[in-house]
Amino acid sequence: MEEFFDNELVNRFEEMMEKNESGYFDSDEFCEIISFYLDIYDYEYALKALNVAFDQYPSNIDIKIKQLEYFVGIEDLHKAYNLIEYLKDLCYTDTDYIIATAKYWSLRKFPHKAIDFYTQALQNEEDEDYIYNCLGNEFLEINEPSLALNAYKKALEYNINDEFSLFSCIHCFEILHQNSECINFLKKFIDINPYSEESWFQLGLQYLNLNQYKNALHAFDYVIIINPKSIAGYTQKAFCYEKLDNWEKAIEIYEESLGFDDTAAFTLFKIGQAYIKLNKPILALKSFQKSVKEDPQFDKAWFEISNIHDTLGNNEEALHYINKALDIETKNVSYWKKYAYINIQLGKFEEASESFEIILDLEPDHMYNWLGYSEILISLGDYSKAANILHKSFKNFNRAELFFQLSNCYYLLKNEKKSDLYLKMALKLNPKIKELMKEKYCIFPKNSTKQINPDINLNI
Repeated sequence: MEEFFDNELVNRFEEMMEKNESGYFDSDEFCEIISFYLDIYDYEYALKALNVAFDQYPSNIDIKIKQLEYFVGIEDLHKAYNLIEYLKDLCYTDTDYIIATAKYWSLRKFPHKAIDFYTQALQNEEDEDYIYNCLGNEFLEINEPSLALNAYKKALEYNINDEFSLFSCIHCFEILHQNSECINFLKKFIDINPYSEESWFQLGLQYLNLNQYKNALHAFDYVIIINPKSIAGYTQKAFCYEKLDNWEKAIEIYEESLGFDDTAAFTLFKIGQAYIKLNKPILALKSFQKSVKEDPQFDKAWFEISNIHDTLGNNEEALHYINKALDIETKNVSYWKKYAYINIQLGKFEEASESFEIILDLEPDHMYNWLGYSEILISLGDYSKAANILHKSFKNFNRAELFFQLSNCYYLLKNEKKSDLYLKMALKLNPKIKELMKEKYCIFPKNSTKQINPDINLNI
């Protein structure tokens, strides 16, 4: 890669441009310079090189082909088409011209025409790996993943180190839902290229898809053997141990990677989660604290610290740390629910009530959010607002629990007529819930013998 960017011709051209000097390059050298810029999508410098090249070689066909590639690259399809037509009789056998024409038709969303031109280009026996990759892309456009897979496989035959071809083959297997076939393909590929870190890694992922965690472990072991500093390899290996419920081993693997991990905050977070699974909250807390020290903006770690303090009964500490999470991420409904819960534990019902306004805004399609908010409002003695909230909930839900709660609100508001009405509606929806309501709501005194017929026709 360094050799690619350290191009002597390009360096000389750029020096000439910087000094605003004129210099001589033969036409082939200009084509190489222009191709360099097109390959790295530097269209500004590609155009500069084209302009200088045309000053010296105004009628050169090879440079005009590069101009066609430039127009295709910037998707100026009108100028590209005109140049395709102009060059058609002169360049119909030139590989670069044919590929540029194929790209033009691809951009025009005519994949079948693009396929025809790419197939024609293959006859010149040049750039086969690139052309087969392009063919694979076009076959996917016409929803032919099997043909695409064959094309990508051919590309790999010409360039075994082409990771794009490898990923594309795996993508096709996924489209075709052929996990087992993909595993066999990767095994054969590894037989040919046993030190391919990426192929071992992809093999491990395929085993994970099939829940074959021990086989996946074997594959990720080889990833780490090939590249001892592969964070992805260590992470996936630890994940396998998690799926096998071997949390101690998962922690061991995560800790091995910490010495060279650029994402240590996440790894420490995963270690903390593993300690939670092992019911070791103090060790988990220490890991989460190290995590936020590495990355103070890691809201998930602050959330877990709050959870641990909550579990340990440290409500004020739990509140402090959930606020830390909310300072970073205000749209996570789980954080707001935790904030509301902790405030309820602390008897801060006003704060809990305010958080439920946000919870309903973030997650209006969850019935228990409405029910919970109404209970908070009842605890605050704001029965009218609780009733209003419950009425709004009926736009999304028709649940007995909500009607029971509304009946309770009207009972507390001394409106027995509406209380009875909504009680009847609740029992109509679910007569079995009555005993539960006796325990929970004051409209059902435990010794009450009052019976309500749930089959009464309610016209409201």
